[in-house]
Amino acid sequence: MNWRDYQARQRVVELGQRFIGYVDEGRGEPLVLLHGIPTWGFLWSGLLPALSLTHRVLIPDLLGYGYSDRREGFDRSIARQAEALDAWMDRLGVRDAAVVGHDIGGGIAQHLAIRFPRRVSRLCLMNSVCFDAWPLELMVQLGHPGVVRRFSSRALQRLLKLALKGKGFAMAPPDGVVDGLLAPYATEVGKTSLVRDAVSLNTNQTQELVPRLPHMAVPTRVIWGADDTILPVKWGERLAWEIPGARLVRVEHARHFLMWDQPHAVMTALYEFLGVEERPQLEGRELQGSSS
Repeated sequence: MNWRDYQARQRVVELGQRFIGYVDEGRGEPLVLLHGIPTWGFLWSGLLPALSLTHRVLIPDLLGYGYSDRREGFDRSIARQAEALDAWMDRLGVRDAAVVGHDIGGGIAQHLAIRFPRRVSRLCLMNSVCFDAWPLELMVQLGHPGVVRRFSSRALQRLLKLALKGKGFAMAPPDGVVDGLLAPYATEVGKTSLVRDAVSLNTNQTQELVPRLPHMAVPTRVIWGADDTILPVKWGERLAWEIPGARLVRVEHARHFLMWDQPHAVMTALYEFLGVEERPQLEGRELQGSSS
């Protein structure tokens, strides 16, 4: 599906003075998928049809991202995002869920599992921020407030597309994927919100979790694109070492956006971790990505 089709599936829930846009499809055990920066829920659109055959799939846009609330005046850090997601799950009546986090979404998932352990039945971290390893240098540079004035939304789109295509994928992504991942940030409002998102990037918020990782009790799987140059696989190895019982699955021939580079391998690893015994036959209409 293209990004407009995906956006049309989104619902909205209010959380106090803020709101979250999200997709809610399928039936079964709840499965929450968290995106990173500079993406949004569309990141998971290629896997959504297959995952919704076995699970109730919930994909929020983080506050300040995608088509969730992008107004000024609130904390967008991963610690605050975890608190917002706790409230969002409560609002939807979801007691707990398997949680999969990619990039900064993985940092948020770590906060959920450690600070709100009742919410997380299983934890999967994909090419996740952790320790003092965080995303592209461009994201850090983007966090300078002056960027809002120096770059038009069009100029910023060009820079982001070059960065994502150059470092994010092991092979050419499917047509429209990069444009779709960046679509919410193509306007001046979106550009400004993304800059505010980048300002909130803070390694202290993963470093503070490090002493608590060895005490995590939730079943954990670490799935990593083996060729990622943004967050190299050594960080996945360290996560799997620090978290009790965690196991690392390396996805070969995949970079940062492993769910697009190798969707079948990622789905196989997810199904195994989620305990799906009767796995649907994954055909082109059910699984989208550059290797399908």
